[in-house]
Amino acid sequence: MKASAAPALGRLERRKARTVAAILDAAERHFLERGYEATKVDEIAADADVAVGSLYNHFGSKDGLYAALLEHALETFESYMDEEAPSDLSPLERILDVTGRLSRFGRERPGEMRVLCLPQPRAPHAPLSDVVEGVASTMAAQERRTAALIEAARRQGMTRPVHSRDAAAFLWAAWKGMLTLGPRAERAAPGHDSDLRRLLEAAVRIVIGGLASDAAREQDETVRAILESAPAPAGPDPVKRPVELRRSAVEGSLREEFPELALWTAEVHARAGDSPPAVRRRLEDTARRLSAAAAIGDRGESTPWAYRVFARRLGIDPEEPQRAVEAAALRKGAGEWAQGGDLVEDAVLIAVAQTGVPVLAFDAAELDGELWLRRARAGERLAGDSRAIPEGRTVLSDTVRAVAAPFGPVDAAAPVTTATERIALAALQVKGVPELSVEEALWTVVEILREAA
Repeated sequence: MKASAAPALGRLERRKARTVAAILDAAERHFLERGYEATKVDEIAADADVAVGSLYNHFGSKDGLYAALLEHALETFESYMDEEAPSDLSPLERILDVTGRLSRFGRERPGEMRVLCLPQPRAPHAPLSDVVEGVASTMAAQERRTAALIEAARRQGMTRPVHSRDAAAFLWAAWKGMLTLGPRAERAAPGHDSDLRRLLEAAVRIVIGGLASDAAREQDETVRAILESAPAPAGPDPVKRPVELRRSAVEGSLREEFPELALWTAEVHARAGDSPPAVRRRLEDTARRLSAAAAIGDRGESTPWAYRVFARRLGIDPEEPQRAVEAAALRKGAGEWAQGGDLVEDAVLIAVAQTGVPVLAFDAAELDGELWLRRARAGERLAGDSRAIPEGRTVLSDTVRAVAAPFGPVDAAAPVTTATERIALAALQVKGVPELSVEEALWTVVEILREAA
């Protein structure tokens, strides 16, 4: 009898562990999405596919469930942070090791990261006070350890003269904020967080650039490698770097209304000017093929219809776009825009004719920060246009102002001119438009501009 009881006990323990894990996973989703007060135990049980009684048997109450969730997240966090670091790391490398562990935890366990860094309930809640204080105490201990590393590096002359506790406090606050707040963190998921990784890589360069002393810059190979990977500095003659397609931010309310809406951007070092003969011939050939297809009624491609549907959802007549490239995307007057002459305009027209995706071009030096999609604010106008953009309308914006309204006017403050040296490109992806088409459109423009340079 005793021999047969052991396997049965093992099965029961495994079943219990699976039930507990399912409940904690469901609880994490509900507490993060709805908040502590609005979350209902019976909904968590339904999501976990267990009986409400089973949930109470394992955790006792809603407070007990939330406390268990915090404790589980804290235990996982400590397992990441307490791994033994290699003994041959330099002082600055040890600081990077700490931030690397934190970022790995945040990227691989985004829900648990938010549970620990965005504790609920906000108001004092006696039954949970001990575990909430435990989370705060663990975070404070990690911050103190980081301060000690910064102080050790400072004493060895590897950092600038900084206040170690203040530097550590800033470092942890910034890193936790990047991993839990903002559009790059919100849309990140394990294995699909390239935007967040780029942000963290930029943060590493900023941290090392601010902390590293002159001696560290000369002697520490890791420091040199990080600083030499920094983006090209702004200036009249910036270093040219490989073109990279980036998926930019989309405001939360827009993402909710249009789940598949995306903005893809790229920046290329190129000058505007007259199109060379090869580009003009390519545009004419492309226009002829497009006109012939329209003449025989070949309108089977889905991309233009996807943009027409999107335009109508914005309250815009798709028959009246104000840019030639968007008119071409909607298949309006396919043979009327093959005049040729301006290199940038010809490049985007070739791209839209080949892919169906309209690409907009701006003078990168005239933009303030990265482009993103958001809703227009009350009374907002585009430069050179006296009409206010309807409040709530989707607009393409830099960090300061709207620069374009899809299927509407372009901001006259950032046009590509003969003085332009860096061209910022942007392409909108809507439901029904494949990502591959957007990428092909952007690369087509990039290649034409580079070949003509």
